[in-house]
Amino acid sequence: MYRVLIVEDEKQIREGLRQLIENLIGGFKIAGVAVNGKEGLELARALRPDIIITDIRMPVMDGLEMISSIREQFADVDIYILSGYEEFEYAKQALRYRVTDYLLKPISRIELAQTLERYKEKRQAQHIQEEERTAGTENRDGKAGASRSSRKIIREVKEYVQQHLDQNITLQEVAEKVYLNAQYLSYLFKCETGQNYGEFVTEERIGKAKLLLKDTNLKIREISVMCGYTHEKYFMSVFKQHAGVTPSQYREL
Repeated sequence: MYRVLIVEDEKQIREGLRQLIENLIGGFKIAGVAVNGKEGLELARALRPDIIITDIRMPVMDGLEMISSIREQFADVDIYILSGYEEFEYAKQALRYRVTDYLLKPISRIELAQTLERYKEKRQAQHIQEEERTAGTENRDGKAGASRSSRKIIREVKEYVQQHLDQNITLQEVAEKVYLNAQYLSYLFKCETGQNYGEFVTEERIGKAKLLLKDTNLKIREISVMCGYTHEKYFMSVFKQHAGVTPSQYREL
């Protein structure tokens, strides 16, 4: 369970964020709530949250001052700025403090859910990499090394796909990311995984849809968008083809 600290001086927004995060998508809980940067800094030190969502303009201590102090002590916490102010100076300062993302008010349910999903995917990928580093042993055999290299490429492709399921991730685009010819990547993917690239993408999209149907209260239309389907009817058709039931029926089951 990932712990979230909310720092926001407007009560309505604080409570809205709390309800959305706790009810929108599983795996997150509100560890604490602060009404200004000074309280936020004290809670960050005491609670050591995984994520901090903070406004910029607040009394006593503003968000950027708080972030600056937090970064001096905690390098690994993900910080998301939520603000109604679009001035470029805020964004530049936020980048200097290694802010993870800059979200503008009013934030939509879909945008917040996508932000939390990306965080989960990143943490899961980090966990897998740590396990591989711990358990892996180097094999100096040239053939085995080449095989491991292929597996690494396919792992990178899978991770990229899993982190961009809400986008149109073509084979050509992914091939460019790993510096390969699209036709060769297609061949390599089939050899390493036993399935076509397109089949894998669809399988991952439907897998993500199942999790969102089970763990969130997002509408079918919103889940469709988060899984890369711009047309809800097409999403429902693909889902039923793979799951044997409609998204609504799956959620009820």
